[in-house]
Amino acid sequence: QVVMPSNAEDAAGLLRFALRDNNPTIFFEHRSLLDNRWARRPYPGDDFVIPFGQANTLIAGDKITVVSWGAMVERCEAAAQALGDDSGVELIDLRTLQPWDKATILASVKKTGRCLIVHEDNKTAGFGAEIAAELAKDAFFDLDAPIERLTMPDTPNPHNIHLLNAAVPTVEKIQAAMIDLIEI
Repeated sequence: QVVMPSNAEDAAGLLRFALRDNNPTIFFEHRSLLDNRWARRPYPGDDFVIPFGQANTLIAGDKITVVSWGAMVERCEAAAQALGDDSGVELIDLRTLQPWDKATILASVKKTGRCLIVHEDNKTAGFGAEIAAELAKDAFFDLDAPIERLTMPDTPNPHNIHLLNAAVPTVEKIQAAMIDLIEI
C-alpha cells in the first residue's frame, strides 16, 4: 500500500488507517507537510480515519478533471482558483496510490471529457502513466481531448531549492495546461 497525503488532516486519518491495517504500507510525507501553511489543518480528533483508496474531490467542475496528490495538490488548487470560480475545473486529490480510487477519477473524466494529471515524479514511469493508461482503456470514448500529464522532466530530482522549483510544475504551468486542455 502506498500513501501520499497533501495535508495534515489527511495524513492523520491515513496514518491511523495504516496503523490499524495489517498490511505493509509505504507512507510518503512530503516536506511541504512540515512547514507549509496550506497543508495545516485543525486536528480532526482521535477517531478520524480515512480508508485507503478514497480520493477527495476538492473542487467540483464540469470542463476538466485535474488529478494530483501530495504537494502538487496545493499548486493545482491555486491554479484552478486563479482561473476563477466558473473555470469548470474539478480537482481530485488522490491521497493513496495503491490502492487508488479509479472509480472517482473515471466518473469525473466521463463527466468532463478531459483529464490533466499533475505530479512531482518523472514523466516516464511515473504513477500518472498508470492513471492515463487506465483512463485510455476505460474512458476512451468519453474523452474530448488527449489525457495530459504535467510532471518533472526526466532528470534526477534536484535537491537545491532553486533547481527544484525550476523542475517541479509551477502554478503558472499548471494553469496554462488547464487552459490548453479546456480550449481543445
